[in-house]
Amino acid sequence: MEKLPHKKGSRRTNSELFSVSPQTMIFYAPYDRTQRRIMTILNPTAMRLLFKIRSNAAYKYCFYNHHFSILCIRAPCDDTEMQSQSIMCIFKKVDRSEIHNVRVPIELQPNPICIPQVELDRLLPPETLNIIQGNLHPVAIDHLKQMPLPKRRKKYCGLLRTLATLFAIITTLAGAFMQRHSIEQLVYMHLKLDQLEF
Repeated sequence: MEKLPHKKGSRRTNSELFSVSPQTMIFYAPYDRTQRRIMTILNPTAMRLLFKIRSNAAYKYCFYNHHFSILCIRAPCDDTEMQSQSIMCIFKKVDRSEIHNVRVPIELQPNPICIPQVELDRLLPPETLNIIQGNLHPVAIDHLKQMPLPKRRKKYCGLLRTLATLFAIITTLAGAFMQRHSIEQLVYMHLKLDQLEF
């Protein structure tokens, strides 16, 4: 397996192989209840990667400086090795210099500020507040009678619709062809990378 550069002693927000979002996980008080957060890990490379997520306080966040560590390595080229071992075993065999590590710190914050609805309503302009509260007056029937009737469209509108539909179909087919071509190129590159020996 090819060795990848690794900087020691620095907290990185993203790696050369993958990126993590959000870069800080925030949890709000009270901390005696379950809270869920979504962490997104993106692999922008064409390589297969293996991930492991660790926490320095898995059950209780009762002290400071806690974080999640997202560990990443390149997957072995040999598929039989992947099928015969667990990911944990593969991680144990890999040299530490080949492991990419991104730390996501955790912030514990008090309850978010709750602003009463009355104070929020004062921040809105009166027109917007009327729309939200439904204080708009209905349109009277007399006003509807005074409105001009819509003009009848000429026959060439049907031709324009047909041309617009044909254009939409052609552009959709061209886009699908281009998408298929790019996917084929990616698959070809992936197969070519898998055949290379490290």
